[in-house]
Amino acid sequence: MVTYHFLLPTITTIFNILFFLSPPTAANPPVIDIDGNPLEVGSQYYVLTSGHGAAGRGGLFAVSKPPQLCPRYVAQFSFEIDQGRPINFYPADPSQKQITEGDDINIAFGGPNYCQNLGVWQLTFDEKTMIPYVSTNGVIGNPGPETFSNWFKIEKTIGGSYKIVYCFLRPAPRIMGGKRENCQQLDATQPGPYGVPFLSLVPIDNPLPFFGFVFKKVTTDDAATSTYY
Repeated sequence: MVTYHFLLPTITTIFNILFFLSPPTAANPPVIDIDGNPLEVGSQYYVLTSGHGAAGRGGLFAVSKPPQLCPRYVAQFSFEIDQGRPINFYPADPSQKQITEGDDINIAFGGPNYCQNLGVWQLTFDEKTMIPYVSTNGVIGNPGPETFSNWFKIEKTIGGSYKIVYCFLRPAPRIMGGKRENCQQLDATQPGPYGVPFLSLVPIDNPLPFFGFVFKKVTTDDAATSTYY
């Protein structure tokens, strides 16, 4: 059973949130795409799973969560032939040219977006069930308590693929630096419409099937056939 840890709106927590972004360091290696190249800021990528055949899944896209039309939520195609929508990555440090492991980033769908937003990923809890989903209702940049739910990280898995992680910040004793993170990874685990699952949070290294994400750079030919949902 998955347990979700919620951010308590205490004064101490809010104070710590103001400093939640960790500055990028040269020690952090770049995230590598399936061609062996670093992910570039300003380029678009398909986010796919590393499994193939029966173990594979398709790319990511945005779809409405009934009964509401907006905002849209991040879901994953069930078949690897569907590459989904192109995705952009925006590091917290705008001077960065590459996306590096463990750094705070905004993630956004490229192409046309609906619901009067920019397609930026945002962790959003269902008001009734309190299940965390990923909506496209976020904004780029402006780190602080108002945008805390818009920041994610990419970390490497043991198998060489990647996991996309969201970290809650919780108060901690001063001896521990005054803050600590509780991180969970995104996986397509929540039932969605039309037979496609929504992304949600699961514990790191959750024993449920998770094949890791990989990144395929969008080419001119790909862009002409991309799925825009």
